[in-house]
Amino acid sequence: MLEQPSAPGPVGRIDLEKGPDDTLHLHEISTLLIEEGNLGALYNRILDSAIDLMSSDMASIQLLDPDHNELRLLAWKGFHPQSATFWQRVHFNSASTCGLASTGCRVMVSDIETCDFMAGTPDLDEYRRSNIRAVQSTPLVSRSGKLLGMISTHWSEPHQPKERALLRLDVLARQAADHIERTNAEDQLRRLASIVEWSDDAIISKTLDGMITSWNKGAERLFGYTPEEAIGKPITFLIPPERQDEEPAMLERIRRGERIEHYETIRQCKNGSVIVISLTVSPVRNAEGKIVGASKIARDITERRRNEEQIATLAREAEHRTKNVLATVQATVKLSQSKTLDGLKRAIEGRIQALANVHALFVASRWNGAELSSLARQELAPYLQGNKARALIDGPQLLLEPNAAQTIAMTLHELATNAAKYGALSVAKGRVEVKWSLGANGQLVLNWTEKKGPAVKKPTRQGFGTRVMERMIRDQHKGDLRLDWRAKGLACEIILPV
Repeated sequence: MLEQPSAPGPVGRIDLEKGPDDTLHLHEISTLLIEEGNLGALYNRILDSAIDLMSSDMASIQLLDPDHNELRLLAWKGFHPQSATFWQRVHFNSASTCGLASTGCRVMVSDIETCDFMAGTPDLDEYRRSNIRAVQSTPLVSRSGKLLGMISTHWSEPHQPKERALLRLDVLARQAADHIERTNAEDQLRRLASIVEWSDDAIISKTLDGMITSWNKGAERLFGYTPEEAIGKPITFLIPPERQDEEPAMLERIRRGERIEHYETIRQCKNGSVIVISLTVSPVRNAEGKIVGASKIARDITERRRNEEQIATLAREAEHRTKNVLATVQATVKLSQSKTLDGLKRAIEGRIQALANVHALFVASRWNGAELSSLARQELAPYLQGNKARALIDGPQLLLEPNAAQTIAMTLHELATNAAKYGALSVAKGRVEVKWSLGANGQLVLNWTEKKGPAVKKPTRQGFGTRVMERMIRDQHKGDLRLDWRAKGLACEIILPV
């Protein structure tokens, strides 16, 4: 039999004939519901009351688990433990009375042996093993009509409760539903409060006058002030003087019911440091829907902003350096000359490889520049064939910034290439000395000297290498280049501001 539970009247004003024990049960339940106490004891008292009101042998309370479409046993009285284990979870499609009552109507079976819908089901067998002959299940429904759970009573013999008993059970079910609904709401509030309190973000509430009313742990970590130091103060004490006009504008938007999202601004901490934050501000409304304040969520984005600025700077620097490299490559290709196509190809390849070599040094130093001794060894290495005695490299440790390093690399490449073709590096006994020092005015003075090579003569025309060196040293860096074509070997002096 399925029936709709009767709507209960106010607790303590039941228009039914009842004995003193019934009144005592309902009064005790009402008292327990409004007192702080042990939930287990409260549920046990509800079950005792249900058993007394219905003159039953057993009783149980189940709670709704909507995620799994089932009811879960919350508390029970009178069951054998094995039977209680069977009823721990009851699916809505179950043939049991509580499964059927999940539709919102009470289900009453006065004798399970004569019940058609239970015939041949596992539930019937379990009722028998549990020594249950009659059973009723009443839905626990919230005041808004939402199913919260079930309260059931069970008899060992066939039984049909009187209407008066069922109506009293409805009152008890109403009280139990109110308690469960309130407990769920309180649990949600506690969880929400815990989330707010321990959030990594600063969560602050304030009045429409800008006075701080709440201050979570995230706000304490971010700004350095304790709740005692912040609550009751105007929020403007966090705002730098030059940004004080932001707060009135925000409050005006909040009064209009607007929500401010991801507003990036500056705030000042207790230790005097300034941080960049992303701010979201929402109106806070009371029960009547009136806006009474605002809630702020602040996230520290100082590091993110710093990273973004660094990336932008690196992008601009990369663009600048790329343009410089391409300009150098373009000039190399444009000015390179040779009597044959293969010769021209080799000349261009060698010069571009010199650029690639120095850029490898830039990468190793994270674009701080290139160390001069490393640069000199790198450019001479292809011509020494493992015989380090053919070159003397001497000078103080000096890190050249990228533009200067690129100029010196190209200059040493041209000098080494010329020496390998016509000068000291073209014969087995030839030697090259590369020495440098820093002048009093901060200029680099680098000397290239060739020894024990073939006799050389000053060329009748200026070659590409000389033009490249002069353009880079004199035009780009306002330095100086001096070439001395001595009979015993070329000597070159380079003066470069660094």
